[in-house]
Amino acid sequence: METARAWVKICLLTLSIYSYTAAGGKIPQETEEIMDTIVVHGMVLYGKVVSLGNEHLSFKLNYAKGINRIKYSDIDSIYTKYNYHISYKRIDIDGKVVGIEENQYLKIIDAEGNQRTVKIADIDNFVMSIHDDDSFENKIRNRFPYTKGTVHIGFEKENSNRKKNKMDILINTRYKKAESEVLFYLDYAYETTQTEETPQVLNKDELSSFLTYKYHTTNHAFYYGTLLAEYDKPRHINNAFVPSLGYGYRFKFGQNRWVEPSVGIGHASIDYTGDTYEDKAFAVAALNLFVKYQADDLPLIRTLITDGFFLYYPSIEGFNKDWIMRSNLNFTVPLFDFFSVKLSFDFINDSNPDPTVGNNKTTTKLLFGLDF
Repeated sequence: METARAWVKICLLTLSIYSYTAAGGKIPQETEEIMDTIVVHGMVLYGKVVSLGNEHLSFKLNYAKGINRIKYSDIDSIYTKYNYHISYKRIDIDGKVVGIEENQYLKIIDAEGNQRTVKIADIDNFVMSIHDDDSFENKIRNRFPYTKGTVHIGFEKENSNRKKNKMDILINTRYKKAESEVLFYLDYAYETTQTEETPQVLNKDELSSFLTYKYHTTNHAFYYGTLLAEYDKPRHINNAFVPSLGYGYRFKFGQNRWVEPSVGIGHASIDYTGDTYEDKAFAVAALNLFVKYQADDLPLIRTLITDGFFLYYPSIEGFNKDWIMRSNLNFTVPLFDFFSVKLSFDFINDSNPDPTVGNNKTTTKLLFGLDF
């Protein structure tokens, strides 16, 4: 009986709140929660700005799940009660957003009370200030405002009549400050197997990485310098280095949808294990392609990120004589703010001199990791 009465009270209270708010009333609260305010086509939204893009901002509504992506052209006004750490053109400030102009400029009041007008396209980083969020994750984001990246790890251990140890590590980081940008990519794999009848066999001990510096002459065009460095013991590659220089351009179809080709020249040097094969050194053309496509608000998952690269270094003396090709395709699903799952495909093709090794190798990996 008491349970039934309680349910009746809840229903009556819900009906009263609905009638009151429908009539334009405001429900009083014991404590007023600090919220950012955005007006979109006359509709007032309360919540928190999560991130800024070139075309839209991500906004988390109060008392609602999910992230809303709002185009700047749809915003009538914006005012943040939270303080944000904003990095642009080698300048770092803490402040509040108090307005938007021409769909591309933010009005900001910094901690000293000065008003600044900042072009959205020039903002390298936008995170909540530690004054309003002193969590460990946010302290890291404020401590390294220009650095973003992912670290994914996969491993497998089997103990039966066969012993197997396997580990994969994938690191992808980006440092962007004004016109300068540094990219670092590292992919490491190690695997051994052993049975009662056979000794331990090394199946994988390989590392592939590249470090790229870009100098942006415009928002889309850049000059670059890249160093590719790798080794692959089972494929007899003791080490390989390919420095290259060139020019590239990013064709954007949205904030997270773009194609980026680049061309240049470089020099490859390959040192093979043992004395069976002669080391190589040759001048190369550098042909690179990076792509990214992010789909949001999908039926079963919030976001699907598809990205990858294609690096091709053919010998200038003869494309069919010597070459190095590395390519990668990833499908990433963010599960939480700092956690994601990644399905990665790698395809390797080069002029390996060992006929038993061959030129081609493909790898498929399922990895879990952190986004920062």
